[in-house]
Amino acid sequence: MAKGYGRGMPGMGGGMNMNMIKQAQKMQQDMMRMQQELQEKEYQAASGGEVETVVEKGKAAFVGPELYRKALGVIGLGAIGALVANVALDLGMDVYGYDPFLSVDAALRLDRHVHVVQDVSELYKKADYITAHIHFNEKTRHMIGREALAAMKPGVRLINLARGGVVDNEALLAALDAGKVTAYVTDFPTNQLVANPHVIAMPHLGASTPESEQNCAVMAAEELRDYLENGNIKNSVNLPDVYLDRSGAQRLCVLHKNIPAMLASITALLSRDGVNVENLSNKSKGDYAYTLVDLGAKVEPAVLEDLRTLPNVIRVRAIG
Repeated sequence: MAKGYGRGMPGMGGGMNMNMIKQAQKMQQDMMRMQQELQEKEYQAASGGEVETVVEKGKAAFVGPELYRKALGVIGLGAIGALVANVALDLGMDVYGYDPFLSVDAALRLDRHVHVVQDVSELYKKADYITAHIHFNEKTRHMIGREALAAMKPGVRLINLARGGVVDNEALLAALDAGKVTAYVTDFPTNQLVANPHVIAMPHLGASTPESEQNCAVMAAEELRDYLENGNIKNSVNLPDVYLDRSGAQRLCVLHKNIPAMLASITALLSRDGVNVENLSNKSKGDYAYTLVDLGAKVEPAVLEDLRTLPNVIRVRAIG
């Protein structure tokens, strides 16, 4: 896989978003579940007793607060996070969202009543419930640690269906024991977490529905076909997402380093050879950038070779 990345091949990670309905639904269920006492109870009718009587006596163990008018903090406002935020509004919750890399597409998906904050500490101060929907990398490792937990409201309830490493488990367990955090739900269980009575641990069930399994297969095939036929990239784990409706006689797909003046170099070379650019889209992600260029006429093979030899150009593909 690493070898393919180095050659400019996109790694399609569509599965992260394809199960978003299931993930959002699961998060809402987890919030509901945390409303009740964490200690599991079973109604057992005594010999000769009536179930109705036993149930009535045991109902006090399941008393919990309402979600209505509580504040939910959503860390990460991608496909899943945005859906979670919007659904929570329908439950009557006050929703705060944080995402330092919020894309235009994600912003358009968000309901206008979601409070998007620029500083995650503002979300920590206001949220009664916090859910994380972010990628795991060195920047997000232990994002929810001692400092973050200290900044949260007393009695906060946390849900982590993103990745286990996003939360510092040692700091979390200390916060649970101190009562700073009331409950923690995760589908990344460890021996330490399972042993804590304030933790609800479960298997990682992100795509465990018949619908999501089928949707994953269909969407993966559609994304691959769109890349091969049109050069569009969606849900890539290593390259930026770029979509451009086809126009013109030929499309050039250029992967290059994300450095200044690269776009100017590409268009200058095309202009030198008298090629008219009809449409263009350029996006970057980390060290890489990807440019789609629709041309008014097909270019000669020599022009493509000139593009490939431009400094910091990694890969050039012509479609059409």
